[in-house]
Amino acid sequence: MSGKEHVAGRATTFDKAEVMEEHIHALSMVYPSLAGGVTITGGVAAWQEGAFAEIIPVDTITEDFDIHFIVVEDVSLDDIYELSLYAATTEIGRVRLTATLTAGGRIIFPPIPFQCRVQAKNAQIQAKLANELGGSETVKISLHYHEY
Repeated sequence: MSGKEHVAGRATTFDKAEVMEEHIHALSMVYPSLAGGVTITGGVAAWQEGAFAEIIPVDTITEDFDIHFIVVEDVSLDDIYELSLYAATTEIGRVRLTATLTAGGRIIFPPIPFQCRVQAKNAQIQAKLANELGGSETVKISLHYHEY
């Protein structure tokens, strides 16, 4: 089933409960796994989105899936960032994060909760980034997801 049909195609209460069971108890996955995250570059001007950056290539996840968390691994500058995720070129959600140095000089982000519709198997996931100061700054991310 495709992402929208995954739940809509299951009409009975039992079918919907089964989808919820999969949602709650499916194996947690990470992309990329056993590798560093993907770097996304913002636009040159303030609050200008940069170009698309491919996070998950097409035909990589072979079951319907959804994304639960975004892990920020690094940022290039203390700033306010807005990160948008896309299935191919259709936006599926966005988050905002603020980067500030800690007393020890490290920026530490907890995973950022992310909510989106179930994505169809083999979907490509891309991202765009903007930030308050502009200047083509970067954010490196990985994704926590699970399959249905």
